[in-house]
Amino acid sequence: MERRTSGFEVLGGLVIGAAFGFVAGMILAPQSGGRTRDQLNENISDLRLRTNEMMDNLKGNTETLISSTRSTIEEKLALLNDAVEAGRKAAAYKREELIEGEEDSAPSV
Repeated sequence: MERRTSGFEVLGGLVIGAAFGFVAGMILAPQSGGRTRDQLNENISDLRLRTNEMMDNLKGNTETLISSTRSTIEEKLALLNDAVEAGRKAAAYKREELIEGEEDSAPSV
């Protein structure tokens, strides 16, 4: 047996479907343009703030690294200067030894 639907049943189904569609559309619909712009502006402001904080941290870290590197270079340069001076003294001492050795071994006339 075939069941026939009346016009009222079809109309009722359309009304119920339209109501569910309207509710779903309201829930899932995007925000208004003004609200979207406001939200974008907030996000941009937050991004600027975070970027500035990151730049400040990077600047501080860079300054610390430069200071540390400068100190290390100065320490190593002082060690190098000490080593060069010790080498000069050793060379001068050896030169004196050689000169004295030549004088002692030179035949007397």
